[in-house]
Amino acid sequence: MRYLIYDCEIIKCIPDRDGTRFDDYEYCDGWSDHANMGISCVGFAASNGDVCVCRWDDPGDKAWGLSLLNNADIIVGFNSRRFDDALMAANGVAVSTAYDLLEQVRIAAYDSPDWEDQPPGCSYALGAIGEANGFPKTGSGVLAPQLWQQGKHQEVIDYCLNDVKITKALLDLGLKGELIDPNTSQKLQLRPLDNGEG
Repeated sequence: MRYLIYDCEIIKCIPDRDGTRFDDYEYCDGWSDHANMGISCVGFAASNGDVCVCRWDDPGDKAWGLSLLNNADIIVGFNSRRFDDALMAANGVAVSTAYDLLEQVRIAAYDSPDWEDQPPGCSYALGAIGEANGFPKTGSGVLAPQLWQQGKHQEVIDYCLNDVKITKALLDLGLKGELIDPNTSQKLQLRPLDNGEG
């Protein structure tokens, strides 16, 4: 069974919670304004270990990325059901994540896929989980749109590539029951990829 991890980076910045916007950058209207975020690049990590990033403004890259998505047996992401799938749909691409790693980590940690049920003071962000398991992030998704707009495209591509590598490493650990919970230091056992559940 071939799985494919994917992760999108956006072009426009998300305003701060207080609505702050800086004149130097373009913004969408918030986390649910998927239609106005734009897609800068999409990173992929395959079950065989291959990784790549496709620039979404390059027709050849985009076609390659769509081919990867269309040929995968299982689409995997990290918070992709709430974000990446909606972003892709708003940009005319139907993607349905079958296995959301963040949801599965939450279920293994506290029996619910919802952040609203998360124990107070706990974090299950990719950076927190990665750090606890020896795979630190190299940047911030919040800063990626700023970097893209500054023309620092390779930095965003490298950041996106690292995120899909981290997601793959964490998925592999979780499927073996070796994923360390960043809040309790307990090992988490994730459900198998072929379980058929969301």
